[in-house]
Amino acid sequence: MADELDDELDVHDPAVMEALSKGTDLRKYALEVEAALRSVERESIQDYIGESESLAGLHTQIRSCDTVLDSMESMLRGFQTDLASISAQIKYLQDESLSMNVKLRNRKAAESQLSSFIQHIVVPPDLISAICESDVNEAYLDYVVELNKKVTFAKDEKTAMTSACADMAPELDKLRTKSVQKIRDFLVQRVASLRKRMTNIQILQQSVLLKYKGLFHFLTEHAPEVAAEIRDMYTTTMSAIYLKHVKGYLSELMRLRIDPATKSDLLGTEEWSVSSSLTAGSLFSSKPTTARGDGAYKLGERGAVLESVGEPPLIPAVLQQQSKGSEGVHYEAIFRSFAALLMDTASCEHSFMLEFFGDADSFDQIFGKAIFHCMENLEAYLIATWDALGCVLILELLPKLTAVMTDKQLPLLTSFFQRAQSLVWSRFKVIMESHVASLAAVVPKVAPEIHPHYIARRYAELAASLRRLHPPAVESHMGAIHRALRVELDKLLQERLARLHASRKAQAAFLVNSYELITSTLAERGARAEESAHFEQLLDSVKAVFVEEELAVDYAPMIAYVKQTEPLMMSGGGGAADLSRVDVGGMEHLLRVFYDTWRGGIEAINRDVIKSFANFHLGQDILKQVLTQLLLYYTRFLDIVKSAYPQGAPFAQFILSIPTLMNEIRTFSRNF
Repeated sequence: MADELDDELDVHDPAVMEALSKGTDLRKYALEVEAALRSVERESIQDYIGESESLAGLHTQIRSCDTVLDSMESMLRGFQTDLASISAQIKYLQDESLSMNVKLRNRKAAESQLSSFIQHIVVPPDLISAICESDVNEAYLDYVVELNKKVTFAKDEKTAMTSACADMAPELDKLRTKSVQKIRDFLVQRVASLRKRMTNIQILQQSVLLKYKGLFHFLTEHAPEVAAEIRDMYTTTMSAIYLKHVKGYLSELMRLRIDPATKSDLLGTEEWSVSSSLTAGSLFSSKPTTARGDGAYKLGERGAVLESVGEPPLIPAVLQQQSKGSEGVHYEAIFRSFAALLMDTASCEHSFMLEFFGDADSFDQIFGKAIFHCMENLEAYLIATWDALGCVLILELLPKLTAVMTDKQLPLLTSFFQRAQSLVWSRFKVIMESHVASLAAVVPKVAPEIHPHYIARRYAELAASLRRLHPPAVESHMGAIHRALRVELDKLLQERLARLHASRKAQAAFLVNSYELITSTLAERGARAEESAHFEQLLDSVKAVFVEEELAVDYAPMIAYVKQTEPLMMSGGGGAADLSRVDVGGMEHLLRVFYDTWRGGIEAINRDVIKSFANFHLGQDILKQVLTQLLLYYTRFLDIVKSAYPQGAPFAQFILSIPTLMNEIRTFSRNF
């Protein structure tokens, strides 16, 4: 029972717990609660009965609202059905719109292609009339360009199979044939006009032919055989024109050429004077009747051609006016000029061909004959020339000219310059070998004058001129040529010319004059090299020989006495000299003779030096050396006297004082 009661009552309920805490009887408490509940129930029923009408009205309103909601639900379901139908229609319209856009684009693309096709394939009557009837001019070039587009379009693989192209092909071919014929006639006339006299070829090329290069390209594409005909005609025409111009130009320049050297100007060839040439026999002699001078050996102003590589070619008409008061033009200037003309002309022609023809395949054919003629001109010059300086100048010009051609890429001209270098060097070696052979062949019959020999003068000028030039391609070979010349000249001067003089003094004077001329010429020309050192050494040695020989004329006994006695004096012991070993009588005699003749001897030396050496500075230098050596010998002689007579010689009154002798020497040195 208790458990059942516990189940029915919630012992944890606050009201129950309060009743339990107060000790209230639960049964009684339950009856009270139940009574209270019944009372509340009856009150509630009364309230419900009192509000029954209101609740009935509320129920009626709820049912009415429910009916309205059902109606609205039906209406919304209808709206939903309608919206679904509209959405399907919109999607259909969108699909239709996309389809129509695709069709529109396809139709526009088709229209564009069809329009382009029609535009390219249809030949307007105006174009037909222009192609067939208009003259070839700049406007005609536009017509040809338009026709070229249509012909090219008709031949395209994508369009050639269409019926429209098949229908238009014969008409287009007729127009092509007509335009090709008219273009051919036009270009033939223009090429032929190049042959007219006084025609400026470059202006005609630039202002006429290049303006119509599109016509030739049309021929190349649609009538290659006609294009080849035009090219061949142009090649033949220009080849003849350039050959004619080069021939005329070279002919005019060669008429102004001067030959500074002939075979008679070899170093060893005999020099002929004017006086000796005016004989009856000389009228029929093959030898030159007048001295040619040193023009064959002097470089002079000819070296200026090396600085004119970048200058324009020479103008013959201008040269003719200038040459009225001058000698003419050397060949190296002519070579430089026609080389410059070739380079300028070839460069312009090469550029024109690349632009007009699209290539320069015919360049060698156009310039081959002109360059061959230039090579023939050079070969003819080299066969006959004896101008060594001209050859070296050309050899030095060639690398400069080749450097100008580096950027132009013209193999024909490059090979021309290479061949020219080989030919010029070969001829130069022949000329120099002939110079050496001419020196070896000199066989003098009489002693030459003691003044500088003409061969020494020639050699000095030639060696100086060659030393001032530095052709890079052959510079390594020039040393052997210089040595060969120098060796043969030494042999000639020392072994065959100097020995013809009877006295050693004359031999020495001859060699001094010749060597001094060589060294001074090399120095003046700014060409000091191996030759300068070689001949300066020889000059010093022969000067010493001349000094000794000059003093030996009047003072040989005194000089011999000094040279013989000094060793004897030196061989004795320290202290006073042993007079028994010294020729005292000879000493006194020599001293008396010198005292009586010293002034006249110096004057004789002065006269002899003046006579032997025409060069003032050389004579002054030789005189100083002779008198200085005389002073040294006399001083040594007095030293012997003082050694022999420490207390004073008994013949001291005949001793000339050193200051007196020096003062006289200074006087002659200043008054030379």
